[in-house]
Amino acid sequence: MQETEITVQVFNTKDDLFKQLKNLGYNIVENFQLNDWYFTKLNDISNISFQELINNSILIREVVEDGKAHTQICYKKKYYDSLGNVISEEKTKTNVEDRDKIISILTQAGLNNYCDIHNDSYVFTKGNQELAIQVVDGLGIFIEYEEDDSMPKNMTNEEKIEYMINIVKKLGLKLGTDYSCKKVYMLYLKK
Repeated sequence: MQETEITVQVFNTKDDLFKQLKNLGYNIVENFQLNDWYFTKLNDISNISFQELINNSILIREVVEDGKAHTQICYKKKYYDSLGNVISEEKTKTNVEDRDKIISILTQAGLNNYCDIHNDSYVFTKGNQELAIQVVDGLGIFIEYEEDDSMPKNMTNEEKIEYMINIVKKLGLKLGTDYSCKKVYMLYLKK
């Protein structure tokens, strides 16, 4: 199933962001850590677009919640608008028993582990609306808003994105201008 989402960088402090969300009636319902390892079969990734890189990548994702970790291998097929913004994605994933072994297998098979991302995630809800706050090591704070039941039905992907952008803008936060932040690429380019 395709899902539409936006991701935007937040320039408030974590404390100010949480305080503002709570003042607006949002409640924190979940906290977990995400550890992602991105692999690609491509050897030279220095001059390729994000679209080509991510569509040729798989990721190992470890989720740590309440002291327990579980790992998945995942492929994300992203769909873009004419400006290169992500308008939706399809995820194919399955559980993996041993994170270190799957990382070793991919490395031994010659895949390029070009980026690792580690973040603390906090899920806030208000009614049917759900916002994920991601504090990403080495990058900063981001709001990720995925399609949810609070949205009107029968909207196009573009209409969904506009709807989500308007919701996030109404939060009264210091936001970046890119609502299709590509955290993997941002961290890779930073190296």
